[in-house]
Amino acid sequence: MNPSESVAVAASEWIDFGDFSLDRVRRRVWRNDGTPVVLSARLFDALLFFVEHAGNLLDKDELLAALWPGQIVEENNLNQIVLALRRALGDDRGENRYILTVPRRGFRFVAHVRPVHAADPKPGGDGVASALALADVAPPPGSIASTTAGSKPPTTGRRRAIVAGAAVAVGGVGAMTWRAFVKPEAAARPSPATHVAVLPFKPLVDEGRDEVLELGMADSLIARLSSARGIVVRSVSSVRRYGRTDTDPLRAARDLEVAWIVDGTVQRSGDRVRVTARLLNAADGMSAWSGSFDERFTDVFDVQDAISQRVAAALVPQLSARESAGLSAAGTRNTEAYQLYLAARSQSMLFTPDAYRRSLALYQQAVAADPNYAYAYVGLADLHRRTQFTSNTAPRDAFEPTRAAAARAIELDPAFGDAHAMAGWVSYLYDWDWGRAERTFRHAAALNPSCADAHSGLGHVLTTTGRGAEGLSSFMRLREVDPLSPYANAFEGTNLLLHDRYDEGIERIKRALAINPSFWIAHLFLGNAYVLIGQTEEGLPSLQRAAEFSGGSAWATGPLGYALARAGRADEARRVLDGMVAKSRSGYVSPAAVALVQVGLGENERALEWLDKAHQVRDSRLIFLQIDHRWNPLRDDARFIALARKLALDPSPPRQWLGY
Repeated sequence: MNPSESVAVAASEWIDFGDFSLDRVRRRVWRNDGTPVVLSARLFDALLFFVEHAGNLLDKDELLAALWPGQIVEENNLNQIVLALRRALGDDRGENRYILTVPRRGFRFVAHVRPVHAADPKPGGDGVASALALADVAPPPGSIASTTAGSKPPTTGRRRAIVAGAAVAVGGVGAMTWRAFVKPEAAARPSPATHVAVLPFKPLVDEGRDEVLELGMADSLIARLSSARGIVVRSVSSVRRYGRTDTDPLRAARDLEVAWIVDGTVQRSGDRVRVTARLLNAADGMSAWSGSFDERFTDVFDVQDAISQRVAAALVPQLSARESAGLSAAGTRNTEAYQLYLAARSQSMLFTPDAYRRSLALYQQAVAADPNYAYAYVGLADLHRRTQFTSNTAPRDAFEPTRAAAARAIELDPAFGDAHAMAGWVSYLYDWDWGRAERTFRHAAALNPSCADAHSGLGHVLTTTGRGAEGLSSFMRLREVDPLSPYANAFEGTNLLLHDRYDEGIERIKRALAINPSFWIAHLFLGNAYVLIGQTEEGLPSLQRAAEFSGGSAWATGPLGYALARAGRADEARRVLDGMVAKSRSGYVSPAAVALVQVGLGENERALEWLDKAHQVRDSRLIFLQIDHRWNPLRDDARFIALARKLALDPSPPRQWLGY
């Protein structure tokens, strides 16, 4: 953009770029079809700065100074802003239609930018529809305004007159009609994806606080609301950090990138439970609904039903009968089973082997207390699945119970997306049935768009079978659903490496560690990333922490042994290998992880023998054969080629390595 164009853009109230228009005065962004783009104040400021400097290379220091004037801010905050803008503009698939990353230098806004003059058309529909849109008021269902979305917008010169005229027209039809326009329930009618977070409930008083119940109230409401089409709900792993009594819900909304927040209080005293709840608009803090309940604890399920029904009615007024029924699908009305389930969920989110063992036992007690508790069966399936990675459990011992628990959950509730996701993991990690796994994960995501396991599973299937671009989109969708999940950030980060986006990938993995410093999978990914870019010595401490925090999982010790060997520290690599082989004599150790260390040491014949053992026991590490460059020394061997073909994978060298 030349200097004269820059001046014109800076002076213009409205600016067009790509498929969007930006209203500088009202600080709004609209798609060309008239639908608004919801941006936080910080994101709008960043977008405006990019637009005003379109075509210029903006280095990171310049952007940091512009967006956080006078503040000392980490570079990762800027990367978060850029990634969030890309998502908002639909530019998160690596197409670089708007914001281009210039490696090691900064960013450039590459879309054509044009100042809009008074005679030019603007976003929004003609007449009342445009006026209501510009005034942030939703048209009532069935009105003329509600049917004009997508029509050509009015000119700039007519816009203020239309807003005023609409206000007069609305005032003339009476106070009740005006209230129907502006009351929060009506204004809450969502765009195709309304994002909401349910925060952990707070104690009314600190004495006798029950943190499991506080998080459990949020967890139960998240599960209910996830069944409603049109609502994307942040997962309990993303919101659990907001359990402090001094949490600012609107700050949490900005962090979680949601338009709506549900928060409340809960206190249990003997057999009584007191609950308050409210639905807040994150844009202005206004309450769309609030309610108070004082019930026997055995009626806590009725309280959760009432809250979820009212919240969903405010956000999505017209629910199907099935969705309405799903809002009341607590899974159990047995308070003993419910409390065991909440305790199991709380333990599972600690991500440690000991916590997983405690969680597994609690889930088993929950299904014993209520054999028809679908949620508990899904939790049980998930824990069994994870034991292969956390406790060196043999695949058969991990996945056959996963299969049984998932099947039981689906039998109890065929529309339970999370249960189908668990079945998808079995098809993927154990059966190696790529087509069925993909179909199952897609079905799970269709049933529950907020299901993190559905997006993660689909991303895995697509990536490990050679469809990396589609896989990355799924992992980005996973983080959109679960933005503060260390798992979601770590997996998106390691998948960015596959697309030569090293700086972004490493920063994303570091973001996972900022959320949970003891999350061993993120340490593993970070160490592998440094090995990939030739900084093996820098990566070794991360790999050593992964091995420590994982409790000795072969999924961490195998890559550590490989990296030690590649760093020329053969004696240390040999000690890792000998330890793994010794453990394998008395229990299960991933044979593919053992083979990985042997490849690092140049013992290719022994590595092929262990890969054959991995195939015999259905070792899940074999899913990465096609995309992991560490197997390259074996790829010309007929035995490796035959093994890859048995798994319907491509044995030829990958374009790049994915750092698992």
